[in-house]
Amino acid sequence: MKISTRALAYISILAGASSTAAAEKCLSGSFILEYEGDCDRETLVEVFNDQVFGPAKSSACDGVTAEEELVAQLAAAVPSTTIEEFCANIYKSQPEVPFTDILKKDENMTYEKAFFLGHSSLQEEVETTYEREDGQATSVLKEDGELVRAHYQGSAQTKKTEWPKLPNFASSGTDSHGQPTCTTSAAMCCWTKDRQAADNNGNCNRNTYSQNCVDKDPGDNTNLCFVDLER
Repeated sequence: MKISTRALAYISILAGASSTAAAEKCLSGSFILEYEGDCDRETLVEVFNDQVFGPAKSSACDGVTAEEELVAQLAAAVPSTTIEEFCANIYKSQPEVPFTDILKKDENMTYEKAFFLGHSSLQEEVETTYEREDGQATSVLKEDGELVRAHYQGSAQTKKTEWPKLPNFASSGTDSHGQPTCTTSAAMCCWTKDRQAADNNGNCNRNTYSQNCVDKDPGDNTNLCFVDLER
């Protein structure tokens, strides 16, 4: 997930504050870090060095590295924080898209629950040309699943997606809000056959499904029969 403008503003406010109990720092004044990418120690130090420490470095910073100065700046901020805590707070403050906004079904997530159990139309439909007299394809997954692609290429690029509050993922683990979640914090969907013709993702790439693509393999997630999460 890329850091949004909101996160950049947070960087500016936090780094610009000061405290009398602060760690020693060699640069004074506030600063803003602007970039897109992950928030981690290596990335922040590199960006801080390129945008702040390198250009503003003076004799007061002799013998001080960019990483040491960034640590001092954050320690001097209000509230005092480490780079890791800082990035964690940035992530938590990011806008979150409700899971129900993806498919825009009912708020009770009845459809989403069926999907993760493997029983929704997105799993069961197979492209065919037998349902219409004019021979046009129906049950075209690319069209019927368009909202998923739109979410992935749109909101999901700059915002968090809410973890689905479904019994499918409830376990002894809890999320940052204390809600039950799965301990792996991940879900994987496995497709066992190519159900859409000519999408360049599988070996059903000639003509329509009904004529040439019966029981063909998909291009991704194939031959996965068992996963032992304890290993």
